Amino acid sequence: MTDGTVVWITGLPSAGKSTFAALALSALRERAVPVCVLDGDAVRASLVPAPGYDEAGRRDFYETLARLAATLATQGLVVLVPATAHRRAFRERARELAARYVEVLVDTPLAECAARDTKGLYARSQSGEVTQVPGAGAAYERPTAPDLVAAGGSDPRALAALLARL
Repeated sequence: MTDGTVVWITGLPSAGKSTFAALALSALRERAVPVCVLDGDAVRASLVPAPGYDEAGRRDFYETLARLAATLATQGLVVLVPATAHRRAFRERARELAARYVEVLVDTPLAECAARDTKGLYARSQSGEVTQVPGAGAAYERPTAPDLVAAGGSDPRALAALLARL
């Protein structure tokens, strides 16, 4: 493979996006494919000033993340981007910016995401402490035609399909 690819891994918070990215990273490294991960949470924590969680802040953050991923892909990397990007427009913009783009939906039921939520986002949303959690207080616009669907973050069939596609 000579061209880079942006692989955007979307899904509800705590769906298993980072888990899927970690499995893909390991499998691609085993195959000596140049790869990196731009985890949405890690990139957000690195930006100064920190982006907000209001609509404008999220729009700007996902634009920045999509541009960074596309730039790295031009260097021949497979760029794994586990990031919710709760609006279809955010993911469509990422697709526009990347020469090669694969969208993976990690399809995990909301109740399962809430049960495994290590950050406590869903509990804080239920208590009213936070109001903008995608899937619980803020809309999550599911992809209408994802390139791949993973049943949770550890789906071996979806991982095999991704590797075959790359």
